[in-house]
Amino acid sequence: MTGYELHVISNGKLPWTELAAIATQIHPYVTAIHIREKTKSLDEIFLGVQFLLETGIPAKSLYINGYPSIVTAAGLGGLQLQGSTPPLVTLREFCQGVQRTGVSIHSAEEAKQREQEGADYVMFGHIFASNSKVGIPPKGLESLKDVAAQVSIPIIAIGGIRPERVSSVLEAGASGIAVMSGIWEAKDPLAAVKAYANELERKEVG
Repeated sequence: MTGYELHVISNGKLPWTELAAIATQIHPYVTAIHIREKTKSLDEIFLGVQFLLETGIPAKSLYINGYPSIVTAAGLGGLQLQGSTPPLVTLREFCQGVQRTGVSIHSAEEAKQREQEGADYVMFGHIFASNSKVGIPPKGLESLKDVAAQVSIPIIAIGGIRPERVSSVLEAGASGIAVMSGIWEAKDPLAAVKAYANELERKEVG
């Protein structure tokens, strides 16, 4: 995959119709739209994904958090796993046919372990103070640099990343960013996505 990555993660607050309406606008500008719906069952998520595909979201643009079976059944772009996931080798039979597998990590040690296990990328954060992680100190850019120095797979940075912070995150070694509330809760989600995409493109060209 060329260029810096832009991952947009669902916030678990929107009905499928609203999520689809926004996703239809933003998918051309992003690497992946993660369906992260912790309160919904596997069946609900499977039906929601079918709805998103029917509204024209490309399968390769959709990543699912935590359900390999949905990813393989619908031929989606990727699978995102929690940091508490068992070693990936133990999941191999469940993950056959998954194009890309990412794991959330919180330290350089975890990043190295997941890289050895065969993860295609890791998601690291939260980098900056974030409304979704109130009371938990952010990792900061120095920790991101430390992780980036120790693995060769892409690191997607997450947590409190606004467009004006994109440059410093990439300079610290990230291969891309992940955004949640900055998109779904924006007054104009399309304009918000374009602002992030423009920053990533500017660094790429620069």
